[in-house]
Order: sequence, then C-alpha cells, then structure tokens
Amino acid sequence: MTGYKDCVLRINLNNGTIKKEKINAEYVKKFLGGEGYGIGLLWYEMPHNAKAFSPENILSFNTGPLTGTPTPSASRTSVVFISPLTNTIGASNMGSHFGAELKFAGYDSIVFEGASENPVYLYINNDTVELRNAEYLWGKDTRETTELLKNELGKEFKICCIGQAGEKLSKLACIFSDDCFAGRGGAGAVMGFKKIKAIAVKGEGSVEVFDKDRFLSVNKTAIKELRDETYTWGPVHGYGTLAWLDGANAYGILPTRNFLENSFADIESLLPYNIWNDKEKFKVNRRACYSCQLGCHKFVYMGKMEIGELEYETVSALGARCGVDSYEDIALAAYYTSIYGIDTISAGATVSTAMEWYEKGLIGKEDLDGLELNFGNGKSMAELIRKMGLREGAGDLFADGSFAAAKRIGGNAEDFVMAVKGMEISATDPRGSASMAIAFGTSERGACHMRPYSATIDAFGYLFSALDINEPKNPFDENESKEWLKAVKEYFVVTNLLGICDFNVINMEMSPITLAELYSAVTGIDTDKVELLKKAERTIALERSINYLRGFTRKDDRLPQRFINEPAPYGPPKGRVVDMDTALDRYYEACGYDKEKAIPKYEKYIELDMEDIAINVLR
Repeated sequence: MTGYKDCVLRINLNNGTIKKEKINAEYVKKFLGGEGYGIGLLWYEMPHNAKAFSPENILSFNTGPLTGTPTPSASRTSVVFISPLTNTIGASNMGSHFGAELKFAGYDSIVFEGASENPVYLYINNDTVELRNAEYLWGKDTRETTELLKNELGKEFKICCIGQAGEKLSKLACIFSDDCFAGRGGAGAVMGFKKIKAIAVKGEGSVEVFDKDRFLSVNKTAIKELRDETYTWGPVHGYGTLAWLDGANAYGILPTRNFLENSFADIESLLPYNIWNDKEKFKVNRRACYSCQLGCHKFVYMGKMEIGELEYETVSALGARCGVDSYEDIALAAYYTSIYGIDTISAGATVSTAMEWYEKGLIGKEDLDGLELNFGNGKSMAELIRKMGLREGAGDLFADGSFAAAKRIGGNAEDFVMAVKGMEISATDPRGSASMAIAFGTSERGACHMRPYSATIDAFGYLFSALDINEPKNPFDENESKEWLKAVKEYFVVTNLLGICDFNVINMEMSPITLAELYSAVTGIDTDKVELLKKAERTIALERSINYLRGFTRKDDRLPQRFINEPAPYGPPKGRVVDMDTALDRYYEACGYDKEKAIPKYEKYIELDMEDIAINVLR
C-alpha cells in the first residue's frame, strides 16, 4: 500500500512507552487518512464521554496518503482530539513542512494517550523515537522553543510546539509549526494538559508512489487547474489571503465591530497593496509550505520585529472586527498570538466581544487592568491579547474565549457572544451568504469557515460542473435545495483526508476527479470521485455521531440571535436576517439527517456502510 508508510507511533504518556504499529487498515478503508483516521481513533479507541482535559482524551497527528508527495500543497497534518473549547470533536489542520517530514521519517500518525507528569517533547529521527525531558523548554514561547530545539538537534529538524498559552491551558491555545498553526479548538491546550511541549522530527526517506508515470501526468493536470483559476493565481498568489479583504468588505460580509456592522469604512488602511509598499515600516517575504505552488504565506517584518504571517482571518479578527484601523497595532497583536500560541480568530473575536461589553457597560476599566476597551482602540486590543496569551491579570478572564468569559461576567453577556458551540465565528458575515449560515451552524467542530467556505459559490457566483453546480445559487435563499452545499462540504473534507491544503479547492480549483486520480496513482487503490466524497461523508457522519453522544443536537446547530434578529446594515445583504430553521431543514434533508437529532437517519447509516455506528448511536 504505497502513499501510506504503514506505521503509526503510539505514545503512552502515563508510562512513557512507545510502540510502532501498522496502520489500521479498516480506518483507511472507511475514512482514507488524515482527519478521518484521527476521528476513527476517537470513535473506536476512546470513551465517547471523555473530557478534553483528561488522560482519556486521545491527541493524534495524522498525515494523509498524499502528504509528502509532489502534489500541490501536500503538506497537511490533521490534529484530532476532543476540544476543550467546544466539548465537540476537535479537528485542526496545519501546513508547514512538519507532516511531510513525519512521512519521510516513516510514520503516518502519532497517537498520544494518557498524560505525562512532567514536561516532555517527542524526538523522532527516522527509526529513533524517544520521549525527552522538556523542563528547560517549559515557559518558553513558540519561537524560542523552536530555535532552542533546532540549535540543539540540528536545523534540519521540523518542529511543532506550544507556547505559554498552551502550558496555561488556555482553551484558545494552538499548535505552532514554522508560523503555521493548528489553530482552532484548543489543540495547544490539550498538548499542555498532557505536558507535551513539542515534537521534533527528521526524516531521510521518501513517499513511494505506485504509478509514477500516471501520477506525473495527473499532477500536471492538478497544477494547471490551480494556476488556471485567475483569482487564486493572481491576487492570492501575490498578496496571500489578505487579497480577500476588499472584496469581502465591498460585498458586505466583513465582520465589523463584533458583527454590529458588515463593512469597514476604514478598509483602505488594512489593504496589503497599500501597506506593504511602505518599505520603511514593513518588509514582506514569501514563504511556502511543503510542495506548495501558491506560496500564500507572507511573512511580515515590522522594523526588526518578526511579526509572522498576516493573513485574512488575522487582520479581519484584529482589525475590522475590533474596529481597529492601525496596521501597527494589528501587527503587534498578531505577534503576541504567534509567540504565545493562541488562535488569532478566537482571540480577536473575544476582544471584539469584550469591546461591546465595555461599551454597553457590562465590564469596566476595573475589570481590564485599567484598559479603555472601546472599539477602535488598537493599543488596548494588543495589550489585552498579550495578557490573554500569558493569563496575566485581566487576560485570565478572556483566555478561554468569549463564551467562557460571558459565563463569568453573567447577566446578558452571552447575548453578545458571536460563537457556535462555543467557538467564535470566523471572518464572514452569514447574513450575506445563506450557505455560510449553515456552514457555521452545522460545523462539527464549532463555527468554521473551512467546512466549507461555500460563499465562493452563492456569494461570489462561482460555478463548478465537477460537483454539478452549473447555475448560480442565491445567497439570500435559505429555502433553496442545499444538495450542492452537501457536496461542497464533502469536497473540502476530502482535502483533510488526503493531506493537502484547502487552498487547492477554496475557489473550486482542483476537480474531485483529479483528486481521486491522484489518490489512485499514489496508492494503487483505484477510486473515483463518488467514492472519495463518500469517505468524506462517512467521516462527517462519524463526527456527528460522536458529538450526538456528547449531547449535541439541532439546538446546537444555530447561529447567535444577532444574525436572526438584526438586519445587515450595508452592501448587497442590507436589510437581511437569517432564517435558521429553514436553512437547517433544507441542509438536513440534503444530508439524510434526522431533523431533531442532527445525525444520519438509520437508512443513511446503512447507505454509508456504518451499521455498527448506527447500532451504538440509535440504540
């Protein structure tokens, strides 16, 4: 079985034992790899009621069968766990060179069980795998940790690690790898609970391809599909994801001042082609993950300070969402999220919520160490982000996100929390895209812009014959059939199973037919578009099954009341609210879900060859 390395590292942190075992062929058959493999571990090998902060919670790092091949952007690693932020499944995806290096060392997945009493890091040098003392790294930030390990072990080692936020169990903590992040859901906090400071890996092998000639031919098609998409290969290639800012703003889907508004009047001060030409203040280098054609990472320096990547979600969260138009303040806040290891989306969204609480009198300067937290106050925003990363002073109130902070503040504070299942909504206003209202509401890990980013279709008008989307979809019609949205979501999840980047598909670039042919050429396992999408559908069904057993139903697949009761004030969505009940009904119908349980009906489980799951869930 090529593509796969047929080896999983199983690390028992309770007793320090390390085992190498063959990849579970049943998980591969049902769920392909990557995120699907990790979800299989949660279902079959973990108590379904396991708490996020408990030794029972399995934390796994899972490559896909294409990870480490020359497929465009075949860099991805899916980190899977139970989320401390949402109490749902956690599935966070990161690029960099870490996943490819893990494959080169000879491993498909790393599975951590139990919890260590003392800080450790996992050392992987091809066949040599050891748990090593990390006491001297504890308390270091992400970049300090990376530099220390590279100086000690060798520059060729690829590192992923947590910063102080993960150590202090911030539910917003992420995992850092070369300024890429497994960002959402608190994966860094699970590492911190288990006392895993870092993983260092070096590999000298390669990923074998079953049919090299077929692969090279299909890969040329994949590259052509990517480069033929003019927006992807134009503005995004040139400016990274920040290229979306002005379009999202003009269309009226850019979250502004905690979604009180949907367009930012001061957008010009945030646009990359206005800012990055100021060579006296900023320097920008292009960085790319393993095998990436696009190079969307734009590493920003502000003077001598290495800020890191300033991408669309980061600038939206720390800028327009907080009403901040100072690029310097946004850059400083982003720097803090990077070094302390916290999710920029949830961090910015939490500060934005706190700003509304402050302006409405629910919190005051006495709750904020004297900070004046009005919308637009970039210096206070950056300072609060710093405090959150370290759980310092007032930062402790907000370090677990806006929903947890609202619980502590009390009163009607929850009315201003823009989250689903406890996870803060990312930078798209769902009043401008009916499909995004569903995507945010029904995402299995909490509000997520990549499961799928469907505004490409209904808001921006893309067509995609490979998924039978041959005519425009209405962004303001919840009652329209959502069969197409089901297909697009599966298409996005396929990338997480294969181990490739979502930017191969975000603008409908690579055909699922091409993805199926790539998988077949690499592995020698013949598959087609239908089977590939079915494996994604099965993975989603399993995630919903786990969530259902953890208490999640239709009531949790809903947006905050702001989107249902308060009309959008600007742009094409002006005057629009979301009809969430109709939206959910149409989506559940398309998926074959029970409309109250929000999981597959029995006949859908049978169609997906998941009768064993159905028996456990529906008994």
